[in-house]
Amino acid sequence: MHFGPTEAPQWVHAVLRQMIVGVSIFFVLSGFVIATRYQGSVVFTAAWWRGYLWRRVARIYPVYFLLNGLALAALYWPLPPGGAVRGLTLVFLSQSLLRGFSSTLKFVGIPQGWSLTVEECFYFSAPVLLWAWQRWGLAGAARFVAAVTGGGLLLTLLCAGRPALHGFFGSYYHLFNFSFFGRVLEFVLGVGLARWWAARPQQPGARWPWRTGLGVLLMGTVVGLMAALHSPRTAYDGQLHPGAIVLNNVFFPMAVALLLAGLLAERSWLRSALATRLMQALGRSSYFFYLVHVGLFSVWWQRQFGASAGMGWRFLATVAVAEIGYRLLEEPLRRRVLAYALAPAPTAPTIAR
Repeated sequence: MHFGPTEAPQWVHAVLRQMIVGVSIFFVLSGFVIATRYQGSVVFTAAWWRGYLWRRVARIYPVYFLLNGLALAALYWPLPPGGAVRGLTLVFLSQSLLRGFSSTLKFVGIPQGWSLTVEECFYFSAPVLLWAWQRWGLAGAARFVAAVTGGGLLLTLLCAGRPALHGFFGSYYHLFNFSFFGRVLEFVLGVGLARWWAARPQQPGARWPWRTGLGVLLMGTVVGLMAALHSPRTAYDGQLHPGAIVLNNVFFPMAVALLLAGLLAERSWLRSALATRLMQALGRSSYFFYLVHVGLFSVWWQRQFGASAGMGWRFLATVAVAEIGYRLLEEPLRRRVLAYALAPAPTAPTIAR
């Protein structure tokens, strides 16, 4: 969406605006990865929670804190006279990821960071979902979805239209576009895919990739239908039409789960392409790419070359920055945080008698 050609037919722009569905792919994948790693091993003890949460924080937070802090400094420093309290409040809400709960403040800092609030909500609740599914099966997963969605609806009912809350659960539009409470199904579908894959007998990949082909076809169909509804109109709208919200939050992630099932169980050219060293490297640096593709680097590029100049070169430059950032910042920071947080506590020295 952010690297689309400026000189293109209107229908091309309508389709490109739907590329926000990449967030949905990310959410489904997150559910799959977390369930693959932790299903069957959830233990509700302080030690288990400590290890689990620190690993999730180390994966997401250190490089976000750094890059988002730089973006905030560029926006708010120096603080204007009389505006210190407001500026520091915005910085706190953005750096803590609490801004994602607000319909008016969600884009403060790195704008795409709103989705990390959704992701962190899933991280905190995933062990409960895995436990409920293990104990009650699909009924447990359905209860989890109902409880999360119902909680979001109740909070929005209580909080919407109250200016003093600064957009906290400020609208149903925000709930179903930008919050975990409205998008929980995407994660649950990823968890269900992981359970299906773990229970499936190990066998060679099927030669006829019907799941892969059907998944791609359904994803393309859903994107086309959303484009026909002219929703969203800009990169920051979210889905405006109720039908587009249903397509985005329900049918598109179902198609994504089907495609991922095909990539797991079937042989196809797409599976072979994604397994190449280049695609594996791009996958490792994809989080850093996500953080920089709209932010300080994109602002610098636009100031140097113009908003619509060199989109192809800008994309390649962003890929290069993401690879360097992953190697020099993201991965070293992750390792350092884990080494510090999960280091065994020093034992008291014993005194020889």
